Amino acid sequence: MPHFTLDEFTYAVKIAGGVGSFVAFCIAVSTYYRTERWKRAEFLAHEMKEFFASPRVQKAMLLIDWGERRINLLENVPEDQAILPVNRAMQVRGLRPHIIVTGDLSDSEGMAVGDGDSKDRFSQPEAAIRDCYDAFLDGLERFASYAKTGLTNVASLRPYIGYWIEDISEPTKSPEDAAWNAALLTYISYYRFTGVLWLFERFGKDITPGSALYRSLLVAMADQVFARTLAATVGVTYTLAQNVPNIQQLNS
Repeated sequence: MPHFTLDEFTYAVKIAGGVGSFVAFCIAVSTYYRTERWKRAEFLAHEMKEFFASPRVQKAMLLIDWGERRINLLENVPEDQAILPVNRAMQVRGLRPHIIVTGDLSDSEGMAVGDGDSKDRFSQPEAAIRDCYDAFLDGLERFASYAKTGLTNVASLRPYIGYWIEDISEPTKSPEDAAWNAALLTYISYYRFTGVLWLFERFGKDITPGSALYRSLLVAMADQVFARTLAATVGVTYTLAQNVPNIQQLNS
């Protein structure tokens, strides 16, 4: 059995103490990061629960998912009046930048809602469609800010909103879907949902007005005059596609 001098024993104790302290430090750091990850996951789950519980967000998701469906769209009216059939064309009319409808650059929040025959105002259903999309896009803006500040990350967001990111940015050759999609992407850029644009980019989806996706949607639209009008509101010069059949004016 080896014999230790007092100095050697003291040195060994110090080494053992140092190793023990280092191990304890590593355990403390690991525990801290696990706790932080758990807190962030809990925070995000709570935020998503509130987001998906919003009646307007729920309606927006139905609007995104379905080309035509009866939806409990209107608020503060009897239920038999609230449920309306909504199709892509109605959504497109609701998603037009207000300057197309009113010819006025003033804030859209101050616009009055007209009846179904008004040409310079949004109808009540069209205004309700805008409210639903605003709620949905405001939520995405909030999640983008969380990712930018480090409260969460894109990988953590993907299980919650990845489906909707993919759905909105999916290319299509359907004239009806292309018009809806182009109108929605125009709406996002025109009303400066910059966080939404950033979030889509982080998901690998370029939905800006200058993107190949945006131009492909314009080309697929039946109403090429309206396609050019939409593009102009976000600063894009668009040459009408040639030989597009069955062009119909949206406002006719």
